[in-house]
Amino acid sequence: MLWHWLLASLLLGFGLPAAAQTPEKTAESTVPDTVRSTLTARHRRVPGSTFYVQAAPGYAPEESLNGLARPDGSLLEVLRVSEGNFLKIRGLVVEQYLAGRAKEVRQHELQFNGYPAVFGEGASLEPGKDLMMLAFGDSASFTLVFGLYPDNDAAAEAELRQMLLTGYYDPQGQVPPLELAPFVLSLTGTPYQLLEVRRADKTYVFGPAGSAGAVPDTFATRFSVQVLPPLPAEEARLRLLRLVRALTTPGATLQSQERQLPSGSGYEVSGSSTLRGRRNSFYQLIRTDEDATLIFHGVVFGPPASAAKPAPKNPVKGKVPTAKPAAVTDPVADFRKVAATLRMKR
Repeated sequence: MLWHWLLASLLLGFGLPAAAQTPEKTAESTVPDTVRSTLTARHRRVPGSTFYVQAAPGYAPEESLNGLARPDGSLLEVLRVSEGNFLKIRGLVVEQYLAGRAKEVRQHELQFNGYPAVFGEGASLEPGKDLMMLAFGDSASFTLVFGLYPDNDAAAEAELRQMLLTGYYDPQGQVPPLELAPFVLSLTGTPYQLLEVRRADKTYVFGPAGSAGAVPDTFATRFSVQVLPPLPAEEARLRLLRLVRALTTPGATLQSQERQLPSGSGYEVSGSSTLRGRRNSFYQLIRTDEDATLIFHGVVFGPPASAAKPAPKNPVKGKVPTAKPAAVTDPVADFRKVAATLRMKR
């Protein structure tokens, strides 16, 4: 994606010496020297961030960006760099993004809600588009807010400038972890919620609502989504096999079915095995594209053998039978339902 390339290019700029010359600036008359904004009822949080904007008409959340976009191609995205001294590079930020890609680069330094900041505009890498950005931060981290809009569209340009320069940043705010995930899935109609993010191996763990923070249980109903680099099909399949074997006591019977999903949309494995006397059912799915491989792995365990209920007795003649218990949900069916919605963000 465009922004991934841009962020990488900026990070490379961290290697520039602190004494590098600050490029000559051309002040933009519509950009103030100081911005002091407050959070109002009109502000909405940009997904994936704690930056709030008064969105112009037509802008809606765009999951592939963790940002806002509208049909004419205009968009707004926020990136936070958690480790970086903005005070040393603020004079170079706009040039790092726009120099050499624009006939004219307009850059203006300002104070944004108490933070040193810089605002810039110029041509985008995308044909037919212009780019503006607001960058602000301190000696420990900084935030980049990008606006992309059709070139020669003065109205779209003015709207984005207004959105950026009336924005509000909450440094203490929290972003729901799943907003920052590189994939999307739907938990609607299932009892599951995100319980844990293991950043070391890029694994997201889900379980029944209300079980967050509980002591880990080997036999708890769980599913996980792991994000890996693109993998050959056979290597991904072997990863699934290792996960299944980890659920099976050596020597116990393992039953599984594998199939390629239609149109090459994925590869799934389902089945059952036994671990320490507990039967389990599992469902797994692999989705791979040019960006990543997603591995979905869900397992549910039955009760211990000692907890098996005795067979029901014949009802006493003339006794009114009790009402049937409510239907038990099928966790594996829920796994399949969630997995069917899993995909990488575009």
